Amino acid sequence: MAKRRHNLLTFFLKFLLAFTPLASADYLSLTGAETAPNIAEFAFEGEHLLLTLEISVDDAQHFWPALKGHGNLDRLVAEANEYSNINIQIRSDTGVQDPIDLRVDAATRSPRYSPFAGVIDPRTGRRLPSIPEDKQVLKVHSRYDLQGSETITVVPPLDHAGFSAATIGFISSHGAMPVSNYAYLSRSVTWRINRQDPWQTQIINPKIRRQLRFPLHSYLYIEPREIRHEIIFRPRDLATWSDKSFDAWLPLNELLAIQLRNDTLAFLQSRNLLAVDKKVVEPQATEVTFLRLTSTGFLPLEVNESIQLGALLIGYRARFPVDGLPQNVEVGWDLFSPFEERVPSLIQDPAGPFPTQLTPSLPTLAWQNFLTSYDEPTVSPVTHDTQGLTISGKGLGAIVAFAVLGVCVFRFRNAQNYLMSLITPALGIILSVSLAMQSSLAIRLPAPASQENEQFGEIIYRLLNELPDAYLERDATKLEESLSQLLTEQTLKTTRDALDPIFRPLTITGDRGYVSGISNLRIEKFEQTSSGERQTYRTLCTWQTRNEGPFWGHSDRKLLDIRAMLDLEEHEGTWKIAGFTPITMRESVEPQKTWRQDTQPANGSTQTGSTANATPRQ
Repeated sequence: MAKRRHNLLTFFLKFLLAFTPLASADYLSLTGAETAPNIAEFAFEGEHLLLTLEISVDDAQHFWPALKGHGNLDRLVAEANEYSNINIQIRSDTGVQDPIDLRVDAATRSPRYSPFAGVIDPRTGRRLPSIPEDKQVLKVHSRYDLQGSETITVVPPLDHAGFSAATIGFISSHGAMPVSNYAYLSRSVTWRINRQDPWQTQIINPKIRRQLRFPLHSYLYIEPREIRHEIIFRPRDLATWSDKSFDAWLPLNELLAIQLRNDTLAFLQSRNLLAVDKKVVEPQATEVTFLRLTSTGFLPLEVNESIQLGALLIGYRARFPVDGLPQNVEVGWDLFSPFEERVPSLIQDPAGPFPTQLTPSLPTLAWQNFLTSYDEPTVSPVTHDTQGLTISGKGLGAIVAFAVLGVCVFRFRNAQNYLMSLITPALGIILSVSLAMQSSLAIRLPAPASQENEQFGEIIYRLLNELPDAYLERDATKLEESLSQLLTEQTLKTTRDALDPIFRPLTITGDRGYVSGISNLRIEKFEQTSSGERQTYRTLCTWQTRNEGPFWGHSDRKLLDIRAMLDLEEHEGTWKIAGFTPITMRESVEPQKTWRQDTQPANGSTQTGSTANATPRQ
């Protein structure tokens, strides 16, 4: 029963993650504590504990028992500020600590993302808590002296049974390093402080910790035009491997950033060699990115952002160009942290991600090509698809038979040998019909595109669906060659500049992703702008793009609504984009089901060749 319940919960979580369009976070809180009506944020800064509280008006009396309990927010704030303490106990190694200062204000509740808020829990059949509806809260700012203590215990307001009298969700950090994700403060909780390395600061409770607690990570991305190996590690790991000193509280500055980049590139140049089809290859490009850990995963530092080395993470990326998917890829891993031997790893190919881990006994990151029905993404010109009249094998056979019979009758009309005049056409008819039955004849009829012709919508859809495959090319020359099959030569550069933001979209990590699907095409306006040898048309269209971008362990997925003006040109049966003017590009919560899809091919794929036909063999 326990196993069945666990499988059901796992399926439920996967279902939610798969169908949450804007779930760009990779490490999600599974407790739902971020939806609690009261939120506590504990931040250890130097020798002080900074406590920030958002308290619901309905629960204010639990934190200040002397309050009268009326619902007027301003009066509650005024009365609460009359007290120098709050009904939350902070214990250090030397005893109970009173706040150095405490201030209460009226404030608006901070927005917090929760993917499971308000949904049905499959384990119990009950609805999970939703985001609180009350937006006005009492906000408390307080500060406590740690006095050099190694352990700090927080006791919330308790009821007679020893549990928290109010529902409180909490999160904690040490400097810029997250210590724990959202959890419920149902009883007392104790932190063990590590002043030399905030990464090692932790809560003495195995069930309450940050979801990402390993210092080393390895990500291997197998893509149609590129293999990418990304490594995340700490400056302390680099200092340990290089036998150098480390100061966790040293702030990152420009000179230190240059030194860390140079040390990283020099150290990793001959490490973790990558082999493609049993042959060691050198990376075409390497880069170093500085990252920070948040409650939702790894994110690059902002420009000129200051952070202590103890909370800094170094991201190293090596790029290996390939012409297509290889048969196997191997990475020989030889870097381990002295604090944790396991290295969480992820291998992602067109069929999807595969999590694994590296250990000293299993130090090889290996990928084998098991894709049984995979088509390499290639760009094909969009030709003028004319209407056709197809004659089947039976119809063709009948035509051939009558033709042979007519020829024979005309040839032997004056023959004296009646037997030969009958046998010859009979044998000719049988042989001709048997050959004609093996094939069919297609006769193409001209059909110019028009607003009433659904064929024009199919031409636009095919052009838009070919563009993502072209943008998979990493080499600038190959990219231009692919785009030249879809864009006119005269406007190639200007049109490409307008297409780049849509078909090379920015991800949450700041890297360039790709478009994995085009759907819900609708033609709003259509007109022919010129006729003659080169027919040109202008159309106002709306459609949706499904954007993806796997970087630094993130699997960023977004659905965008696009509205743009397209200029199309037809020359010698080939259609190309002669101009592209984006009008709006906005994030969509869900597919626009109200959009008409009569201009989109009924059997047209909405996936690019990189993922649509990828099926792993079991």
